[in-house]
Amino acid sequence: MCAAAAGIFLFSGCFRNPVTHRREAKLISEEAERRIGQESQSRLIEEYGEFKSPVMREYVAALGNKLAAVSDRARLPFEFTILDTDMINAFAVPGGYIFVTRGLLEELTAEAELAAVLGHEIAHVCAWHSVNMIEKQMGYGTLAALGAIVSGIQLGPEAMVMVAQTADLFTSLYLLGYSRDYELEADRVGLRYAISAGYDPRSAITFFEKLRELEKQEGEDKWEPYLRSHPPTEDRIKQADAYIGRMNVSDRDLTEGVEKYQDLKDYLPHLSPEEKGRTEGQKFIQPAWKVSLEIPGGWVWEGRSRSALAVFREARGGGWGELRRRLIGPRSDATLFAKRVAGEKKWTFIQGRSVLYPSGYGYLGQYYGAGTLGGYFQLRVLFVTRGTEGYYLVCAAPPEKFANYLIPFEQILRSFRLE
Repeated sequence: MCAAAAGIFLFSGCFRNPVTHRREAKLISEEAERRIGQESQSRLIEEYGEFKSPVMREYVAALGNKLAAVSDRARLPFEFTILDTDMINAFAVPGGYIFVTRGLLEELTAEAELAAVLGHEIAHVCAWHSVNMIEKQMGYGTLAALGAIVSGIQLGPEAMVMVAQTADLFTSLYLLGYSRDYELEADRVGLRYAISAGYDPRSAITFFEKLRELEKQEGEDKWEPYLRSHPPTEDRIKQADAYIGRMNVSDRDLTEGVEKYQDLKDYLPHLSPEEKGRTEGQKFIQPAWKVSLEIPGGWVWEGRSRSALAVFREARGGGWGELRRRLIGPRSDATLFAKRVAGEKKWTFIQGRSVLYPSGYGYLGQYYGAGTLGGYFQLRVLFVTRGTEGYYLVCAAPPEKFANYLIPFEQILRSFRLE
């Protein structure tokens, strides 16, 4: 087949598949693959929108790149995008463009589960699954033109039209899903990538079992986009279990990352509509609980999180903060509330005192602690209680820069109102 392909296409060739190491006729160049991926990425973002939380975006990209670095196409510049939709799905487009939906991120419970999902999608790219799917659907003439793009012969409008047409084709094809063999291969290879990156592959089985249970409890409608493009869940569990058994993972120090991922899920918008509140310029208003907060000029509101009422950061600096609410016991004053939260967060106490702020009597504490994505910060936290509700307003910055933020932090803390 390779010899025949080489005779027909000037710019095609016979190459070893990076994953299987079998020689295959590859008719679409890597440059053309990247161009198709870029066009497909633009169309998908236009259709679904991008979830633009910098915290979640940077987290998914960092994890994805960690997996890509141990993949069979480590030199390919992978890109990772969160689509802003409740649809539960993850998929890859040619050239290393990987997508996960906000809905899928909400259903995961551990970093290792996400590593398995991203590893699966990276495997599709590494094994040329998307390229092969396109090649099977397109005529030889079109493929020859795509191959010529990288040669410099056709870099004008005609080539871009060809790329756009191919992207149209692919965004239709991916909805149909890959073949069962491709999907199971991506499961095996993705688990290999996850293990190589230091993640416990048994989390993949946990995720598959969750899929199976939700299929029974809620039907396939909830998971339909994800399930439609994958083999039966029971088959995936059996294969993963057998593969993990052969890898002897119990002898390795592998990460599951439950606590870290649960903290990160706070940046996903899980509050009900009446709980979310709204922002008006620099002001946040939550009418249901009569809460308001303002941030200084040069600060911006972050994407809303699952349990934080408001998240904010300095547009061009290292300062950030968030306002959180939780239900507490009727006899828990602000000092006891502060001790409980600081203990749960493992913050190192520096100093603290009882205060009277516009939000009421409370406790103002200073701590050292880790940020959601790691890193070390100095925190200034105001704790206020109201009946069975407790609020804490965090203002944080790197320790070496903390003194520079004392004035804006005080402005933020004094702007907090509980009516």
